[in-house]
Amino acid sequence: MCIMSIQCWRSLGSPSLNQSPTILKAFDGRGFHPFGILQDLPIGVEGKTVNLDVEVVDAPLDYNLLLGRSWSYAMTAVVSSVFR
Repeated sequence: MCIMSIQCWRSLGSPSLNQSPTILKAFDGRGFHPFGILQDLPIGVEGKTVNLDVEVVDAPLDYNLLLGRSWSYAMTAVVSSVFR
């Protein structure tokens, strides 16, 4: 799942959203409904572009867009973590 802040969505011109059936759970345990789903948003990196559905949330985020597993699968990205 990819998540976008409502501020980022507004900066894109507030394109139409579809209703989301998803209930998201915050780190503090409370659940909330996304503002809606922005469907088929083109996201490009390194010359490759994929269209993904993005959940728009009206909640404080440290980032404009969080790319989740749906993005990494669509991009056929290899995710790696290094612990030292």
